[in-house]
Amino acid sequence: HIGRPIVQKTYHCEMKIYLVKNIYASDESFVEKCIAFFPKWRKEKMLRYKHLKGQIQCGLGYLLLIHALREEGIFKEMPEFSYNEHEKPFLKNYPGWHFNISHCSNAVCCVLSRKNVGIDIEEVRDYKESLATYVCNNDEIKTLHDSEDQADDFYKLWTMKEAVFKAIGSGITNNIKEILQTPYINIESQKTDNIWISVASDM
Repeated sequence: HIGRPIVQKTYHCEMKIYLVKNIYASDESFVEKCIAFFPKWRKEKMLRYKHLKGQIQCGLGYLLLIHALREEGIFKEMPEFSYNEHEKPFLKNYPGWHFNISHCSNAVCCVLSRKNVGIDIEEVRDYKESLATYVCNNDEIKTLHDSEDQADDFYKLWTMKEAVFKAIGSGITNNIKEILQTPYINIESQKTDNIWISVASDM
């Protein structure tokens, strides 16, 4: 085990989600241990982050993926990535398996699935009407206006939208207001402490 964060595993749609919270429990020694055994490309990616926080998030995301592959009993070598034109990563050396990684300020999560998948994680912060107007359609705005907890409901919606974008591999587009209408995509959300996690996958 590297570092002190705890891995939590939850299940959605026949897939497993792995979550590490309290990532500030890790320090420079965590990064040094990662450097010792990460493949060259991942080591370089991690060290491109100027701040320790980014390095830790990058390292934990990759470790969670390794952990997920081991849990499935399919780990045989360090995962290698390829990317589409919008920088969505794919597993080059584990055909038939799909994954996605996301992080917020104090948590990192990873999902592994047989289906095409996207995941997003966000901490609930202050509600901003201007941001809601930018990303939500009229029906969603009305729902938020009627909500007893606008911030909570908004960040759930935000993670759902991000997860769909990541599942379809398009990156955020001008379709952000209507992205939840994407056909043949299943979305599930779960809240843990003050964090929303949403997963989108092919039906």
